[in-house]
Amino acid sequence: MTLRCPPALRLVGTASAALILTVATLAGCSTAGSTTSASDGGKKSEAQAKAQAVIDQARALPTFTLDAPAFDVTKARGKTVVNVPITEQIPYVKAVDDEMKRVATRYGVKWTNYQNGGTPTEWSKGIDYGIQVKADLIIAHSGINPEVIIPALQRAKRAGIPVIATHTYQDGERPPASVASLLAGTTTVPFSRSGALQADYVISKSGCDAKPVVITANDLLASKHILKGMREEFAKLCPGLKFGTIDVPVGRWGTSIKPEIQSHLVKNPNTDWVLASFDDQTIPAVAAIQAAGKAGKVRITSYNGTPANVKLIQDGDIFVADMGESINWLAWSVVDQSFRILSDVEPTENGDQRTPIRVIDDTNVNETGKPPNNSDGYGDAYVTGYEKLWKTEG
Repeated sequence: MTLRCPPALRLVGTASAALILTVATLAGCSTAGSTTSASDGGKKSEAQAKAQAVIDQARALPTFTLDAPAFDVTKARGKTVVNVPITEQIPYVKAVDDEMKRVATRYGVKWTNYQNGGTPTEWSKGIDYGIQVKADLIIAHSGINPEVIIPALQRAKRAGIPVIATHTYQDGERPPASVASLLAGTTTVPFSRSGALQADYVISKSGCDAKPVVITANDLLASKHILKGMREEFAKLCPGLKFGTIDVPVGRWGTSIKPEIQSHLVKNPNTDWVLASFDDQTIPAVAAIQAAGKAGKVRITSYNGTPANVKLIQDGDIFVADMGESINWLAWSVVDQSFRILSDVEPTENGDQRTPIRVIDDTNVNETGKPPNNSDGYGDAYVTGYEKLWKTEG
């Protein structure tokens, strides 16, 4: 709450909201917004109420909203896909890869997940492997920046093999001119929305008095969109709120996040939230909070919905909310785009597969399973929806 009072009448200390309002009224002060509290308890401020409404809606079970032409999926039967993931050392990525292969194989498509350690050199080798085995489609999957593998993409184009990039671009975003002609399609995701929802969650709990720090990774395109979503949502609902950022490249998450966060908490003891851009940043962040003696004082939100991370919501009170993507839903969306290209059908416009985000916290976490798994928590609307689009006549 912000009070606008004559300087001599400004209040200090820890007076209750009721006392502040009483004194403000007697002194002729005005309030900015309908604020009575910025904490978890009591009546919520206007910003908190707006954020809470967004979170309440985002907790609901998602529906299938993709509006795309149906097609004869049997035309893809017998064709070969080589999927080159950013790295299967990230559990979330491996789970998506496994589900993609399971679904594609069921429809008669030969599918290979190319194992690699997560470097541009190895991604390029994966593209070259696809060329070597004369694949019908190659996928640069789960955040690979096509701009760092342009020579390999050029080789694939010369070989006549289409390449799609998945989980790299934001909904509504087109690939840059440097790679647009080298890609046959994309599948985009709502990165910015995941960031905005994390900001909403923090505001819904702590109002505009929150003092968060964000873990970002500037070497990932997605991370920049997530940070942008956070920044814009905080600015919209809490213009005066400031937050710190800690940039940790993806290859150093396991070694650098814990000391970086622990150091930040020591230097900034009022920090009360850590916003992780991705689930794989949360385990070392939890360890940092515990090591700094801040358990119960600092909470974490994140994005992805990895079952092992979601279990932390069930088990404790440090990691409290995940902006969850359904692993299986995401996998089916990539398979849909792949099937379209393999069947000589136009891919979905701008790569938008309308994949949802569901806020997972104490109110609904048990819907993801006990323990959480890849299949529960998001319903099965996507299964029915995609199967209706994948015709099998002919």
